[in-house]
Amino acid sequence: MKNLKNYLFVVIAFIFSTNVIAQKSITENLSELNLKSEYKGGKLYEANGFLIPVIEGSNEEMGEQYGALMKEEMQKAYDFLIQPELKEGKLDQETIQFWVNRAYGTGSLRTKQFYDGVAKGSGWSLNDVVFLDQIMEYGIYYGKLHSFAGCTSIAAWGENSKDGEMYIGRNMDWSEAFLNFPTVLTVRKPNDGSYKMATTGWPGMFCAFTAMNEEGVYIDLHDGTSMGGSLVFLERPSIINTLTDFMSESASLDALKAKFNGMNNSTSTIFTIADSKSAASMECSSLNGNRVRLPKGDAITVVNTFLVDDWGLGKRETVSNSLRRYSNMEDRLAESKGKVDAQYTRDLMDIRIFNEDGSFKENGGSTKPALQDADLTVYQTVFDIHNQKVWMKVPVPEYFADWTEINLNELWK
Repeated sequence: MKNLKNYLFVVIAFIFSTNVIAQKSITENLSELNLKSEYKGGKLYEANGFLIPVIEGSNEEMGEQYGALMKEEMQKAYDFLIQPELKEGKLDQETIQFWVNRAYGTGSLRTKQFYDGVAKGSGWSLNDVVFLDQIMEYGIYYGKLHSFAGCTSIAAWGENSKDGEMYIGRNMDWSEAFLNFPTVLTVRKPNDGSYKMATTGWPGMFCAFTAMNEEGVYIDLHDGTSMGGSLVFLERPSIINTLTDFMSESASLDALKAKFNGMNNSTSTIFTIADSKSAASMECSSLNGNRVRLPKGDAITVVNTFLVDDWGLGKRETVSNSLRRYSNMEDRLAESKGKVDAQYTRDLMDIRIFNEDGSFKENGGSTKPALQDADLTVYQTVFDIHNQKVWMKVPVPEYFADWTEINLNELWK
């Protein structure tokens, strides 16, 4: 009996110590995150200037938490992007209502409920919530936002990576206007059976511009208007909303490819798509359907030029130097075979395309921390798919934030 009591004591002590270690591990992993506020189960963290809202529950509950936690930052974005257009008479309520009806009316139930929740939590009108989220497609349609943007992504796995795992780097090159508000990593933890996911964007803009879900499925969005046409189809669902649905429901790269093959895009875009085993590029024209570009080997580079041969198009350079960025990063990946890990990917993404004098850098890369062609790198991300970690950076000197690690695996628990 005494031996049994001693045994039980040892077991209980072991369980307790294991729980303490686990809780300590979670605390340590989140120690770089500063908790700013909480609302009904949602938490807003800050890390090195990046905002990380962690929201959970039903789609409406997650939206409500986001709206309550992010309303001040949303207001700054609205005041910068939309209010001047209203004040100058360039934008009227009839136009806003059209874009709201389009996004909300064609959106999935998930989309509608999330929008409803954001309106409730922020105290905003539904129109203001939806229109801020749709500012990208509205801007492209009216030519108010710069297109021909110059994003670059690389992915390496298998023989190209150090341990065979998948590593993805991404430079988001866009208008310098978006440096006026923080980069936001929104972490969703739905309870409706959808996959948990993390999306990188800006306040009040929920699109999966750069995203990964808990199954290790990854996507990032590049402007494709210079190749696929700059027409926005108004009688198609917004691609901005569709991407969130794709990432909420896709458990593999094959599933994601199939979803793209079954749709017509509202705008011309190019996507990097991946899971833990492989990656590809999906080239989408609003006028002429979609094509998938498969990798040659265990690495791929994605820019803003269509590179699939059967489009019948020439390999067109863009004002953002797409072909130069493509050849640069293909060369850097070839030199790095068998070396790539998360740190190495960050190093590759940090290589500039230009010298200080505006000339092309020898053995250059793709990063543009200053406005030397059509745009500049407003944020960077690196994803370690296997370990479910992301690193974020803003390379622009006036807004500089160095590589900051976020452990998604811990936030998703």
